[in-house]
Amino acid sequence: MSRLVALLLAVALFISCSQDTEKDKALVKGDQLTTDSVATEADTLNEEYDDFGFRVDTAKVQDHEVLKNESLYLILDKFDFSAQEIYAVTQQARDLIDVRSFKPGQRYRIYASLNEGKNEALTRLVWQPNPLDYVVFDWQDSLQIYKSSKIVTTKIETASAEINSSLYETMVMEELSPLLAYKLSEIYAWEIDFFSLRNGDSFQMIYEKKYIDDTFFEIGDIKAASFTHRGETYNAFKFEDENISGYFDEDGNSVQKALLKAPFKFNQRISSGFSHNRFHPVLKRRLPHYGVDYAAPHGTPVLSVGDGTVTESRYRGANGNIVKIRHNSTYETAYLHLSGFASGIKKGRTVKQGQVIGYVGKTGRVTGTHLDYRIYKNDSPVNPLTVDLPSSESIPASSIDNFKSKRDQFLEELDISTASDNGKMLTENEKVSDKET
Repeated sequence: MSRLVALLLAVALFISCSQDTEKDKALVKGDQLTTDSVATEADTLNEEYDDFGFRVDTAKVQDHEVLKNESLYLILDKFDFSAQEIYAVTQQARDLIDVRSFKPGQRYRIYASLNEGKNEALTRLVWQPNPLDYVVFDWQDSLQIYKSSKIVTTKIETASAEINSSLYETMVMEELSPLLAYKLSEIYAWEIDFFSLRNGDSFQMIYEKKYIDDTFFEIGDIKAASFTHRGETYNAFKFEDENISGYFDEDGNSVQKALLKAPFKFNQRISSGFSHNRFHPVLKRRLPHYGVDYAAPHGTPVLSVGDGTVTESRYRGANGNIVKIRHNSTYETAYLHLSGFASGIKKGRTVKQGQVIGYVGKTGRVTGTHLDYRIYKNDSPVNPLTVDLPSSESIPASSIDNFKSKRDQFLEELDISTASDNGKMLTENEKVSDKET
């Protein structure tokens, strides 16, 4: 009997020890799982990616520049691709890119496997034809070739300045991009003659600066601007929705007119103005001069100030080579003394605003090189510098509330009041002056 009791006690003790051992194993296993989990998280944290989104901790990475006369073929040949392999790559790439567009100075990056030895396999090549776009050649599985673009971030900036020389020189002095001068002149081309800016004219604007990898890339859109010229302030706000897009004044009228203020892309000096009684330098007597003379260099491109149809393109006596364009039932423009006509500029042809129609010359009865530019309203000559040009589209009623909300936001950022005096916006300084008066 005592032997039976002893046997039972031994079995119970064995079972208890086995359970404890299993518990210990379970704890050890649990600890091991926790350790493995932490190790996986640590690996994830240690992963390194480049600007193209590829891992650089699992590959050998090298940056290169395309050399003079270097092509895709020569680049691949440099990395020990066979002629057959290069042919296959170029044939597949032709569907996506112009394989002849590799230019000196362009950047490309290669990724090679981390295998030891001299013949490390090239797994990926990224070619950058420009700072924004890139093309990936990926050999990790079968060859894949695709285009992509880097992420562009946009920052909103403000700027203001008083003009004491030209708009371009003011931008340079204020350490602003000269491209902003061009963009401002495009926005206000229908309202401000940038060839006759005065000292004391000024501007404010809100604009975009775009960055790639925290490096400046380009100037974006001007979102809003206020330009004071000869005592008058002109406001312009960028607005776009599904109905309309463009720049508009505070009332929602387009700042884009039917005609440009001047027929040139860049500043040209005015040598003679519109007059009913000008002394003619050749005939030596007083005659009407129904245009504005621009003393531009010989061969300077002359632009059509608006969409329209060419009604005359020929040599005509004292006027020399002349182009006349009918823009609508009201307005017609003429460009005199041209050295020649742009390709395709013939009677009956349609032209677009800003299209080159001819080149500055000195044909006809003239004393020197210049362009005589004329505007006719209802077939009567009018002064191009003072004519009140018609507006283009306005904000439709369905969009006006959204526009006003955007406009008010921009006005607040520009620190311009929505109060008006005879329909014109007042700056804070003008409001103070008005109260003092």
